[in-house]
Amino acid sequence: MSKIGMVSVIIPTLNEAGTIGETIRTLRKVLRYPHEIIVVDGNSADNTRDIVEKENCKLIVEPRRGYGVALKVGVEHAKGDVIVMVDGDGTYEIRDINRLLEVMIDENVELCLGARMNGLYDKSMDITNYLGNKAITFLFNLLYKQRLVDSQSGFRVIMRSALEKVELSEKDMAFATEMLVNFAKKGFRMVEVPTSYKPRVYGKSKLKRIKAGMEILRVLIRGVKK
Repeated sequence: MSKIGMVSVIIPTLNEAGTIGETIRTLRKVLRYPHEIIVVDGNSADNTRDIVEKENCKLIVEPRRGYGVALKVGVEHAKGDVIVMVDGDGTYEIRDINRLLEVMIDENVELCLGARMNGLYDKSMDITNYLGNKAITFLFNLLYKQRLVDSQSGFRVIMRSALEKVELSEKDMAFATEMLVNFAKKGFRMVEVPTSYKPRVYGKSKLKRIKAGMEILRVLIRGVKK
């Protein structure tokens, strides 16, 4: 891949009024490629949508709840040949977005993830989530012959042409793992770029650990059986 025509940044939100404005402004400031920003909001009860509208972004209000639902709806409305998925809660280092895009171009890969699990545990992530991520990533690598360090990263850059060749049906957090499973089975190349992770400063995490863990395990096993 020699150049990028347009980047579509998709941000799923649910009650992220304390961080979504800064996330959008940072993206606009640092992103060096032609782009659009699409916020898919799951009917927030705070003023998330008001903030997005003031930032003059494309806002899609999606009444159906679910991380996977929001991202799929965002992709359906996206115009870019490259899709960026990132959360709007301020935990990901948005300023690293150009590095992910440049690695995708330089290495000519279909998927580039921002890897947070670098080095020793630094307490920026909840310890239960950290250990769960480690376990899931180990199992994914074992089953699908990959070498990722952070399979659950929600900061990822994806070639739209590759995304259109896989079927994604998961509606919630397992969507991210389902994408990796299907990309691995298609033989698509996946790389990681080290990035930092920051503690949440506003609102509450939407992750339901046990439910998400069971769904992810089901996706990993299902992919092997197919």
